[in-house]
Amino acid sequence: MNYQLITTDTALDTACKAASEASQIALDTEFVRIRTYYPHLGLIQMYDGKQISLIDPLAIKDWAPFVELLTNSDIMKFLHAGSEDLEVFSHQFGCVPTPMIDTQVVAAFLGHPISCGFATLVEKYENVALDKSESRTDWLARPLTEKQCQYASGDVFYLLPLAEKLIKEAEEAGYMDAIADECNMIAERRQETVVPELAYRDISNAWQLKGQQLACLQMLAQWRLNQAKSRDMALNFVVREEHLWSVARYFPSSLAELDALSLSGQEIRCHGRRLLDFVAKAKEIKDEDCPEPIGNLIEQPNYKKAFKAIKSVIQEISEDKRYNPELLASRRQINQLLSVHWKIKEGQPELTSRWRKALLEEKVTEILAQYS
Repeated sequence: MNYQLITTDTALDTACKAASEASQIALDTEFVRIRTYYPHLGLIQMYDGKQISLIDPLAIKDWAPFVELLTNSDIMKFLHAGSEDLEVFSHQFGCVPTPMIDTQVVAAFLGHPISCGFATLVEKYENVALDKSESRTDWLARPLTEKQCQYASGDVFYLLPLAEKLIKEAEEAGYMDAIADECNMIAERRQETVVPELAYRDISNAWQLKGQQLACLQMLAQWRLNQAKSRDMALNFVVREEHLWSVARYFPSSLAELDALSLSGQEIRCHGRRLLDFVAKAKEIKDEDCPEPIGNLIEQPNYKKAFKAIKSVIQEISEDKRYNPELLASRRQINQLLSVHWKIKEGQPELTSRWRKALLEEKVTEILAQYS
């Protein structure tokens, strides 16, 4: 298929002006994230219904025309399984495509599997078998091969006609308001960032620690997150999560004791002294200044009963309204609801907000009242 490779600011400006004449565009990204904290953008694909543009981010300096297009409220942007793409856009440009519809979400509303792949849907709706062999290639290497460019082009060329067919079905079924709501929630969720001071709450088994141990874990997790961001390293390439927990749990006082806790040689060489400093600081913290203990959801006496009761209601409503039960309520969302109910976490549960509110809030609230 025909495409234009955008490698200059002038060409990008021209492509964005042309795309701004359309009412909808298809977008996709190719990126690499193996040992890094942030995704490294390798290519942006855009199709406005007339022209496929492959934008080389390694060559572009002025992104203003593209950002203007991304945030143009008159142009609908279609992505497929776009959660990671949204993270890429947010990190690279400080914004996400708005408005945006994720065709994987639309497909889920129409009864397809919750994580239905693009190639599967293209084969079903467009009768085209896509070659996915290039999906794991190095998108940062230059020059891009013709095979890579053809692969990348296909991901947006077929997205627009697929989106049009899925949207038509969804409109006929009366799902579009809920779909837009769900896509907005996904976009908002992907723009959330972890507060460094609270990073310790995401460490597995943090709930097992209390007092000075938890204070130590808080300092360690905050330091690790800041290191990962500043050095652009995946968290576990700074210090592995289980090793942070062990340091906070056992309070080692020497490099030899760090070794006994199974920290790697590199972790000890690069960060051993710093880790021991945090242990020493934690020992000086007064009990009243330590973080509050973290509740463990599955240790709650009525967790299994409450989870099962909510799951049963979800199944009932799904059958009545013809929703995929996984779409209506994932395990994560049920756990979030129970965590907020039992004051283990703060926030607004997704199951009792947005489009799910009218469907679920009344019955779910009745169940929660039984397990206070």
